[in-house]
Parts: sequence; structure tokens; C-alpha cells
Amino acid sequence: MPDDQTMKHRKYKYTAYGAAGALLALLLALSFSPPAAAQVAALVNGDPITNVDIAQRIKLEQLLTRKTMSRKEALDDLIDEKIKLHTARRMNITISDKQIEDGISNMIGGGRVSDFLKSLERQGIDESRFRARLRTQFAWRQVLEQGSPGVFMVRDADLVAILNAHGEKPQTRGIQYVLQPIIFVVARKAPDSVRAARLKEAEAFRGRVQGCDEAVEQARAIPETVIKERLTKFSLDLGAQYRKLLDSTPDGKMTPTEVTTAGMEVVMVCSRKEVLADISSRKEFRQELLSKRISEFEKDYLAKLRKQAIIEIR
Repeated sequence: MPDDQTMKHRKYKYTAYGAAGALLALLLALSFSPPAAAQVAALVNGDPITNVDIAQRIKLEQLLTRKTMSRKEALDDLIDEKIKLHTARRMNITISDKQIEDGISNMIGGGRVSDFLKSLERQGIDESRFRARLRTQFAWRQVLEQGSPGVFMVRDADLVAILNAHGEKPQTRGIQYVLQPIIFVVARKAPDSVRAARLKEAEAFRGRVQGCDEAVEQARAIPETVIKERLTKFSLDLGAQYRKLLDSTPDGKMTPTEVTTAGMEVVMVCSRKEVLADISSRKEFRQELLSKRISEFEKDYLAKLRKQAIIEIR
């Protein structure tokens, strides 16, 4: 029979083993528990949305639209996005990487994609999440087009109704402008002194040339200039501010120099003439009708899909 000293030793030994075992279990539990930020906030048809996803969506929305999303708004947006993506997959709709690249280029208006993606990184936004959002948007557009093609068809009768609602006649007169844009190229990282010199050069050019042909001829002799394709614009398709600018610029003269991402851009007004507008060319009303129709159809369709989805908020 063990003496008291032996019993005390065994008791201490078992207690030590028990404490060590509890500590090991705690460490294992912590190692397999996800950090709070990565915990699942919701499940959509079994597909998780994490707190990180929500935080990233808030940052991305702030960068792209300058709007501040609440956590609930971001979560609802992500839930809708999951439903849209699942619907596109069921319809075998896929978006290629090239479509995404082209979409980014169109979004940033001719800037360098690499610079834009670096700006995302500086803002703490995951590039893969941005691309996934864009991919879902493109896929959803195809879902809507396949779901109700008639929504995207605009008849002349529809445009006549909108014109009448705006107090305009279906046939109206407008001004057709012929424009010649010319860019004095400036490198993105050029110092301010170079930019100032290039601006001065563009202003001098504006002051001395008369007419489009002369502008093109002289621009060809100036290093690092881009002569863009000559444009024909209809006044009813232009914004009020730009239309006012063109109206105040005589034929054979240039609009004020505009600083763009590519450099200093000037636009020569070659000529103008009054023409009869074809209602089918009224882009602003066509877009107004399309936006309204798509918005109404999308709202009803998405509400229906939400009811069918299994959504679990945690």
C-alpha cells in the first residue's frame, strides 16, 4: 500500500497532466477557430458570406461611388450578388477574363489598368473580390436579357411617348457638329514644369490655328501629339454644359484646353449645321426608358429569386 508521500506525488502528477491537457485542448480549439473578422455572417444556399466580405464591399463601394454603405446594406448587396451568381450558373452563363479586362478599361476611361488595380491595393481592397463583383454584374446582365428580352427592346412608339411626356415633338431640329480632338501627350509621372510647358504649347496652338485642316497639318509637325478621329456629334445627344460650350465656340476655333489623363486636349469645331432629328437617335430618352424598364424588371425578378433562396443570417 503506497504511503502518504507517494499518494501526494501521484496526485500532483495527475493534476499537472490534467492542467497540461486542458491547456493543449484550449490551444487546439483556438488554432481551429476562425478569427472574428473571418467568421461567417450569412449563408446563401450554403454559400458563405464572411465579415471580411462585408468590410471589403463597404470599402469598394466607397471607392467606386463615393457612397458610404452601412453593414446591413453591404450584406444585402452581397446576398443579392450570391443569388445573381447562382442564377447565372444554373443558366450556364460564363464571363471570360477578357470581358473583365475590357470592362475595367471601360470603367476607368482609358487609364492604365495596372494603375487602377494598384489604387485598389492602396485602399486595402482585394483585387479578386473586385473582379468577382464585376463578373457577377456582367453575368447578371445576361440573365436579365435571357429572362425577358422584350425589356431591352425600345420601339419608336415608346420614344414618341417619352418625347410627348417631355413636351417635345417626335421630330425636332438640332445642331450637328463636326469636331476634331487633338491631344498634347504628357506622361503620367511628368513633373509639373513639363505639364506647365505642355499646357502653354497647347494654348499657343489654339491661338494661331484656323480650321480643322490647318490644325491637323500643324499638329503632325509637333512631337508627341495625337490626332484623334474626327467626330460627328448631335446636339440633342450632348449634355447641356458641353452643348453650351460648343455653341459658344465659333467654327474654326477650339474649345478651352482640357487637362486629361493622357495630356492636354483641345477640340476644334470644324463645322455645324441644323438637321432634323430622327427619334431613333435620341439616346438620352432611349437610355431613360431602358433604365426604368430594367430597374423594374430586375427588382421583381430578384425579389422572386430571394424567396426561392435559402438565406441564413448569423
